[in-house]
Amino acid sequence: MQTNNEPQLTPKTGLVVPTAPALSAAQQAVLAELYLPLIGPLAYSLYAALRSLQSPENELSNRRSHAELLGILGTDLPTVLAARKKLEATGLLQSYFQEDELGAVYVYQLQAPLAALPFFADDLLSVLLLDTVGELRYQQLADDFAPVSIDLSKAQNVTANVLDVFHIDSQKVTQSPLPVQKVRAQLAANEPVEATGSAVSDDGFDWQLLGQILKQNYVDLKQVAGSRQLIITESRVYGLNEIEMAKLISEVASLTTGQFDESQLKLVIARRYERPSAPAASEPPADATKAAANVTATKPTGNLTAAEQQLVNYAKTATPYDFLADLKQEKHGFVTAGENRLIHDLVGRGVLPNPVINMLVFYLLQNRELAALNRNLLETVANDWQQHAITTPEAALTYIKTRQQPKQPARARRRNNNGRPVRKEIVPKWAQKQATGSANAKANSGANQLTEAQRKQLAERVAKLDTNSKKED
Repeated sequence: MQTNNEPQLTPKTGLVVPTAPALSAAQQAVLAELYLPLIGPLAYSLYAALRSLQSPENELSNRRSHAELLGILGTDLPTVLAARKKLEATGLLQSYFQEDELGAVYVYQLQAPLAALPFFADDLLSVLLLDTVGELRYQQLADDFAPVSIDLSKAQNVTANVLDVFHIDSQKVTQSPLPVQKVRAQLAANEPVEATGSAVSDDGFDWQLLGQILKQNYVDLKQVAGSRQLIITESRVYGLNEIEMAKLISEVASLTTGQFDESQLKLVIARRYERPSAPAASEPPADATKAAANVTATKPTGNLTAAEQQLVNYAKTATPYDFLADLKQEKHGFVTAGENRLIHDLVGRGVLPNPVINMLVFYLLQNRELAALNRNLLETVANDWQQHAITTPEAALTYIKTRQQPKQPARARRRNNNGRPVRKEIVPKWAQKQATGSANAKANSGANQLTEAQRKQLAERVAKLDTNSKKED
């Protein structure tokens, strides 16, 4: 029977069954032993019939009709609809409906059954199975699917690691080749992905690769999922790829339980990748930090100078810890434990990308000339940059130069009787010297006044010149 909010289903209504992965022997056993008592033989047959109607093209235009499905099962439409509801209720089928130019069509996506342990751990399915088969049969099924465990507490795990046997190019692993990406994209739609083995996320860390390596080393993947933030932070701070992180986690993981201590993992990473606290006696290895020191003396322009571009390029490639260590070494200092914690906290928050964090460190240590990073100032500037949407090192450098431009001095404005402002100009030093020289000349000329006799003599000469000029006229 159809519900009121469900589209009308007729034998002519189309159906499409996208291709689903084939069931393994273990999945088929779970379907027959655990799901069959719940859904009944007709729904079990419907599940098999839908598998026979799968469309390899996965196109809506390549559709079949429900009449063909009814012919396979030899039953009527209401019975098939009731069986379909049981498959949907137990998580074996997802149904979608739409209408297009070809008419109404249902899309039936087959779902793989749960494994035995997740099935018995599910509150609804386990209770439903208990009510259906009874306590005795329920206990028999639980015993049949119980994993056989062997006490390995006194045994030593001598299993070879995949990285010990095969050589894998880390660059190809971190940047998957195009054929690998295409195959992953094709399988991602139908392949059920574990929470610990998801595809490449937005942070660029390949959790699927990490999960595959750790699974072969018998590491507890559930704990890996719970330590997601720690793994991301450590990989960003020290620039660790998935293979390097898998090696480190495998080293600290227990051989018996597969679990690891997060504090021990952080300690191992710090000891292996942090540099000695004492500055090296040789010249600093990072030429980019030397070029960065020249940026403060460079005149800000619309385009980046050579030194600024070198700084930006280094900020994009260096990890926050390497950038901080190189900059402190350039200043003949060392990275303190407090600075290391500050970088970890800032990276862990995920508010700024690594290149911007590097520019923030450069701004505080180089431009502000701080001897060490300060938490209050670091968080204040980081908060300011986040509010101004600073997401690239170029934008950070432009913002730094904008903030460093001197403000125009306020000119004192006076008004005369006509209401017009009287401007008081700032005179350069060289102009002030010339003005002082003119004033001194005037003072000297005032000191050399004409005597009375010289004035009379000068007046007589002028009168004589006037008389001669009149005679000539």
